[in-house]
Amino acid sequence: MSYQALILRDAARAAATVREFEQLGIESCCARLIDTVWPADRSELSRGVAALAAGSYQWLVLTSVNTVEVIATLLAGRPLPPRLRVAAVGTKTAKAARARLGFDADFVPTEQSAAGMLAQWQLEPGQKIFYPHGDLASSTLSAGLGAHEVHEVLAYRTVAAGSGGAPLTAVPAPPGIRVLAPEEITGQLDRLDLLVFSAPSIVRRFVELAGDRLPERVKTVAIGQPTAAALRAAGLRVDAIAGEPTPAGLARAAQELLHNANHQF
Repeated sequence: MSYQALILRDAARAAATVREFEQLGIESCCARLIDTVWPADRSELSRGVAALAAGSYQWLVLTSVNTVEVIATLLAGRPLPPRLRVAAVGTKTAKAARARLGFDADFVPTEQSAAGMLAQWQLEPGQKIFYPHGDLASSTLSAGLGAHEVHEVLAYRTVAAGSGGAPLTAVPAPPGIRVLAPEEITGQLDRLDLLVFSAPSIVRRFVELAGDRLPERVKTVAIGQPTAAALRAAGLRVDAIAGEPTPAGLARAAQELLHNANHQF
């Protein structure tokens, strides 16, 4: 017997999760509900990245893979200063920083969130910090870094898929990955066993499209605590939360959830 999952994420970014799920007998399709696009005005962002390359900051804060992509694109091959230190919110972002910027993260918190960063990050007073982030970022990190000189700048915007704007990246769906159009989701809910949410913004867009009621058989998996909090705020139940925001973490959460629901693998 196979189980059916809908992963609410761009197919290219969800491909590794699809493969993990296949090992568990879970057949998946993907649906992209949001796009990440460049700010309409990039002038402040461009000035900030130029100052970063010139050595004006002691720390670069990276809270998403999207931010890494923005920095790498605007650097256009320029190297970052060797003395720059990098703080990454999690292992996936740290890996992207290594691949795209050539920098290993100097700090990655155990709890992969803004709150986790503040709880563990030991900074000397008066550090100069460059903090580019998306338009939906909470104020948790910037407020917690108030004792330092922090340059915040908008790096990208999150919009409903297909609503316009210049996308950060445009990667086609990998071969063999089934893709569901957003308008098709409501009609497919009754056949699902799992619904995987990968960001708070995706939760909000899902509710706009499909409402806040799910069939009883559908179990939800959140990629992390912020996404779980968004689900609860939207009135949707949280059946499982990944222990780490990775394909393997999502697969472990799905396996445990279905096992506890008296399914056998």
